[in-house]
Amino acid sequence: MTGQSLDGVALVTGGGSGIARETAILLGASGTVVAVADINLETAQETAQSIALSGGQAAAFELDVSNPANVADVVAGIERDMDQIDYLVNLAGSFATAELADISDTLWADTISVHLNGTFYTCRAIVPGMMDRQRGAVVNTSSLFALRGQAEASHYAAAKGAVIGFSKSIAREAGPSNVRVNVVVPGPVDTPFFARGMSGDELDRVRRDRAGVIPLGKIGRADEIAPVIAFLLGAGAAHMTGQILPVDGGEMMR
Repeated sequence: MTGQSLDGVALVTGGGSGIARETAILLGASGTVVAVADINLETAQETAQSIALSGGQAAAFELDVSNPANVADVVAGIERDMDQIDYLVNLAGSFATAELADISDTLWADTISVHLNGTFYTCRAIVPGMMDRQRGAVVNTSSLFALRGQAEASHYAAAKGAVIGFSKSIAREAGPSNVRVNVVVPGPVDTPFFARGMSGDELDRVRRDRAGVIPLGKIGRADEIAPVIAFLLGAGAAHMTGQILPVDGGEMMR
């Protein structure tokens, strides 16, 4: 539990799996009405059903964050069917490694489209309404790669770095209207997104290698990131905006 009640409606993108799923479930357990959005409607429905079975309120929406018309339509549908959106959590994402010479125009554009454009489209559709109502909180997602750089992931690091600059800028713009915008920066988290096609010995080796450079000595879990996101949305973080918060087991200390 978050230790606090978050009254109102939250939109969680990427809510069908991983950190987003855990965040949606945690918010639902805290009394928040949750709009679970994912490009895979079936997984979004599974998350919404889990919330409902635990006594919460949730609905599932099929959402491609890289499509501005789809974003606008889904936001309008949520506001029509559920109420105004008080909290926005942007966790939809994709990832594929590639050396610089092998980053195609399509891979570059797709990565920017999902991570940077997707964050922009949802914020553009929702934050002005929050500002009008003088109430709201946003948590966007970056990556350690944006803070330190990463070989074979310059496209991803670029998109996630841009999310930080964008988030700080709208935090300044929306702050006078009592709307807060913060960024969570997870380290490696043991989710399907982390595994992305690996299994067996290969996945075990990657887990060991990554854990070896983390001071806490382990890969993170989705249920260790979700409470931090819920905290940033809630009253306990009422005087925090424009902050970049790593949740990485101490990796960035190294």
